[in-house]
Amino acid sequence: MNVRDLTVAFNKKFKVEKTEAAIHTILSRYKICCGRKGSAKLKKRTKHLTEEQEEFILDTYKNISIFELTALFNAHFKTCKTIQQIKSFVHNQGINSGRTGHFQKGHKPWNNGTKGQGLTGANSGSFKKGQIPPNRKPIGSERICPKDGFILIKIAEKNPYTGFSTRYKHKHVHIWEQSNGPVPKSMVVAFKDSDKTNCELENLMLISRAQLLNLNRHGYKEMPAELKPSVLALSKLQVKTWAKEKNSK
Repeated sequence: MNVRDLTVAFNKKFKVEKTEAAIHTILSRYKICCGRKGSAKLKKRTKHLTEEQEEFILDTYKNISIFELTALFNAHFKTCKTIQQIKSFVHNQGINSGRTGHFQKGHKPWNNGTKGQGLTGANSGSFKKGQIPPNRKPIGSERICPKDGFILIKIAEKNPYTGFSTRYKHKHVHIWEQSNGPVPKSMVVAFKDSDKTNCELENLMLISRAQLLNLNRHGYKEMPAELKPSVLALSKLQVKTWAKEKNSK
């Protein structure tokens, strides 16, 4: 029995009036354990269902959900048990339906063999074969990249990420490559006047990544226009000097 029932039985046998707290203290002091494990502790509590009702739940829960079980239970025994009451009983008694929720091997879903409109059918918003979306931009369309502020231009080049026949590319890189070929991996296309929107070929220059880093350190973008050529030449010289010193070591 639990502590509550033990207290009642103890007081009745010895004609005393011990409280549940007092009995619980004695059990703890002498390390007395009931010996029951897991859900067996709960099975000793007062049950609110008859044996017939318990058997009904054990047999029925294997085939239906807890919601359906509650409705069927109330209809069969003419009771008003809630879903939570039935769920608590199932949990306290350690009753398992045995269902995993997985499809059995060899099971075929109801929509097997269907695809797209074959399943749902076309509607007023469906695309027709060969239809071009109204928001598709033509080749040569431009927009500003929200991440870096560079101009992007749509070109007829395969997108390496999506495989689509067109892609957006940095306009200044595209203009440079049209006249000079692909940009080497160790180089970048930069702006002589530091204006990202000035993509004229005369304003573009091919520099190494090390030189770009050095220019940024010297604040090239904020330099007056008349000093930019000198700073650019000095930066190029410094990078070459560092490279020679590194190779000599």
